Amino acid sequence: MRLKKEKEEREENEFYARITSGKQWLIFKIIVVFCTLIFVISTIEQFVDGPTKKLTDESYGIDKNWEYRWHVVLNAEGYLFTPHYSDWGEIAENSVEMVYSPIFRVGKKLSYDIIESDSSIRSHQELRFRSVFSWFPEFQILLLIPLLTFIFKRQKPWFNFARITAMVLVFPGTLIIILFGIF
Repeated sequence: MRLKKEKEEREENEFYARITSGKQWLIFKIIVVFCTLIFVISTIEQFVDGPTKKLTDESYGIDKNWEYRWHVVLNAEGYLFTPHYSDWGEIAENSVEMVYSPIFRVGKKLSYDIIESDSSIRSHQELRFRSVFSWFPEFQILLLIPLLTFIFKRQKPWFNFARITAMVLVFPGTLIIILFGIF
């Protein structure tokens, strides 16, 4: 029993040493750096607003090809926004503005003024539909998995599971988000 236990322990140590050294570990460290960099960039994109541009009536319009219950699907310069019907119905003239992100300069928010029933004006902002901006903080938490796995490296089963998750799900998912321009 003792020899069997020593053999299992030795095999576990060899496996742990193999996955935390060499080419596999170098690839994992590159993934950690990449995901951490994207985490920082996407967090800056979320909290810092870039330039703002006033939109003309020709640069936005209702997209009739989409259907979204109780919402208007609005195409503004190629970006989709989904304001609620009640908000979009009484919009003030020449009040639609696009807020861009500071780094990638993509459409982030649509801001506009709404005329209330008592003739007062209320400002409203709408985040872009199906984008990283509307997936906050889930996207950032997902990007932290490789970094936390690297920091809390232990010879435990959760470490190998988190390492494989980072390499098989998080890294390819991040690449897909970047390549298909969801930013």
